[in-house]
Amino acid sequence: MKVIASAPHFFVTNLKRSIDFYVDVLGFDRPKLWGEPPSFAMPRKDGYIVMLNQEEGVTPNPNGKHSATDAYFWCEDIDEYYSSIKKKGARILGIEERPLYGMREFEVYDPDGYRLVFAEDMNKE
Repeated sequence: MKVIASAPHFFVTNLKRSIDFYVDVLGFDRPKLWGEPPSFAMPRKDGYIVMLNQEEGVTPNPNGKHSATDAYFWCEDIDEYYSSIKKKGARILGIEERPLYGMREFEVYDPDGYRLVFAEDMNKE
């Protein structure tokens, strides 16, 4: 057995609003929609997916409300990305250095409060 991918699965209150955030603010590709009316989508960025699911009677329950991360993305060159999404109005916390594990990272909250962290290695060469 070999793991080839993984994706967070987020229940959302408004699928269109969430898709627009991931696409228009975070720069993910506009996804295919499933369901009638649409209730599921998988926006993708650089081969990585976030599953978004709007299901009747299911309330989003992000870890972010407890100061825990819902999704962590290892990246390259986060400074330009940070500036870009900040200009687009993302609810974002500044870049911080985490010497304990050698990463520079920033946090973004999506419309349902999911806490996304984008990070890069402080010691990259």
